[in-house]
Amino acid sequence: MPAQPSYRVQHVDVAGGRLTVGRWGARGPVVLAIHGVTASHREFVALAEALGDDVQLIAPDLRGRGRSNDVPGPWGMLAHAADMVAVLDQLGVARADVILGHSMGGFVSAVLAARHPARCGAVMMVDGGLPIMPTLPLHRLPFGDWLVEKLVQRVLGPALERLEMSFPSRAAYRDYWREHPSLRDDWSEYVEDYLDYDLVGEPPALRPATSKSALLQDVRAQLFENVVPPALKQLAGPVRFLRAPRGLKNDKALYSPARLRKLGRRIAGFSFADVDDVNHYTIMISRRGAAAVAEELRALLSGRAPG
Repeated sequence: MPAQPSYRVQHVDVAGGRLTVGRWGARGPVVLAIHGVTASHREFVALAEALGDDVQLIAPDLRGRGRSNDVPGPWGMLAHAADMVAVLDQLGVARADVILGHSMGGFVSAVLAARHPARCGAVMMVDGGLPIMPTLPLHRLPFGDWLVEKLVQRVLGPALERLEMSFPSRAAYRDYWREHPSLRDDWSEYVEDYLDYDLVGEPPALRPATSKSALLQDVRAQLFENVVPPALKQLAGPVRFLRAPRGLKNDKALYSPARLRKLGRRIAGFSFADVDDVNHYTIMISRRGAAAVAEELRALLSGRAPG
């Protein structure tokens, strides 16, 4: 196990406010890590520990999340990609060696690398970043906003419901999540740290940090804006996709191998692999998931062939 990495928090000016950015590691190659749709930079704690101090892991809280939750819209993949360029600029990083995106962060990483190839090395998508369904023409569909919220409710369940709730204590918030099918059998100090950071305000009115408006606009952008598909075709590679065999509710995977093979034929330098015995959450927020992702990252950083 690598030595515990150094950790610090910095702030970066972006349009409309300031992003909070977590940084681990003191030296070595740079990995820009981009979190999921209702997450924060604290989903990468286990990964940072697995990488140790010889990799610099830079992980912003995206606008509308974490301690960047007061940064207003517009949201969407283009806005987040522009914010990531601002992070690299203000932290003095000419080029990130790997752009890692988990879940929605995978979509942001694709747009970032396609639009700013000189700033980005390899791309690693962790159970996200590739369209799960064809882009839909939302402007032709009735009740567009209603449709987006219903889709999110069906997929995310408690992850969406909690955004309109308040909790008397951090313990109560942990209890709310303990029976979530993706976490109840994989509870750990990483999950508790992640959940504790997710809350803002003061007891007895603690509330989740993620802006519901940010979440819905970002989901709309993923599903209905023709931004990600052309970005994927522009990627220069390598692009490494890591799949969780189980999904958001510890059930069916978000991506089938057949789907990945089909999509991968259109992406330069694409390859994929499974991370054993993880779901969409624990591929990052567990020691074994993070260890597997760290091993894959080291392979990308060293230029070794995948597999």
